[in-house]
Amino acid sequence: MSPGFRNLHPGVVSHGVDKMNQNTPTTTDIRRFGYYIPKPTGTMDIVVHGRVASEKNLTEFHEVISVIFKLQPIIFSFNVVERNYQELTDSIQELRSQLDNSLATNAEPISLIMDRNILIIQKISNFLSSATAFLAQTETQLRNVYKKGSPELNAWNEKRHKIHADNFSYFFLYELRNFNQHCSLPFSSLNIAGERVSENASMLFNINTMILRDGLFNIGFTWGEKNTKRILEQAAPEFELLPLIPEYFHFLSQLCLDAVQLQSVQLAGCASYFDVLHRTLKIPAGAVPVIYIGESTSKETPPSRREIIPMMQFKYLLREYSKLINMCETAL
Repeated sequence: MSPGFRNLHPGVVSHGVDKMNQNTPTTTDIRRFGYYIPKPTGTMDIVVHGRVASEKNLTEFHEVISVIFKLQPIIFSFNVVERNYQELTDSIQELRSQLDNSLATNAEPISLIMDRNILIIQKISNFLSSATAFLAQTETQLRNVYKKGSPELNAWNEKRHKIHADNFSYFFLYELRNFNQHCSLPFSSLNIAGERVSENASMLFNINTMILRDGLFNIGFTWGEKNTKRILEQAAPEFELLPLIPEYFHFLSQLCLDAVQLQSVQLAGCASYFDVLHRTLKIPAGAVPVIYIGESTSKETPPSRREIIPMMQFKYLLREYSKLINMCETAL
């Protein structure tokens, strides 16, 4: 796939022009490709290519880059889940470190544990809520892109439902979000135990977020007969929450990857298109590629409006796509 304007040549070149007002009205909507280079002084060097982009060129351009805006909502939603997961992991590690320091400094550990308990509740609640939001938002985005009842949407939902049916961690944490949102805290107690492997060894702390299974059912929350039966059958009378979270995150990563891979052909096409465009325009390092809109008022003045070509957004998507692939392969 090519942008269709391999013979573009520089038209107006202006150095040191002040930042442009993108909302200035123009008398025409002709468009030319080009770029600008921001300067530390707040000005910019500008290149506007001479050939006017045809309607066919512009239609192809917007069709190719549409993959970026189809996938961005999915990736951004998953990024929120990922950040909440990392913050939860970090908060656990920070608590272990602070407990170690409390022994060395004779600090009062009870107030520390109470404060960390609240923080861990916050981080788990954030993670569960963002996970549910990601699943709902991704389904909505796929429905918008492929339409209700499409093979793509159906395949993604079937995968999600199978994971829910086959894996207690996914099932329980998905349902726990509703319990946490509408009824009570996400775990029953924060248990901290320290032990030494030998008399002269340092104290090692274990941190456990425990759930009392029967306590889930006597607090007034309606789990539903099917969910209640599954929890009673698959959960121990007392079980730990934290080990379930990495498993849940792995399944969410896989579902995000599956959603993105539905557009893998379009991603490859966009990469090829931008490669040709970059070479055609001879875009230097640090420059921002744009489409200039309207005519220049003089040879020394560039068009007053521009549309940024989303090459940076595309690079971000590719980086996140590659990261998802590595995460899912590593987890296996």
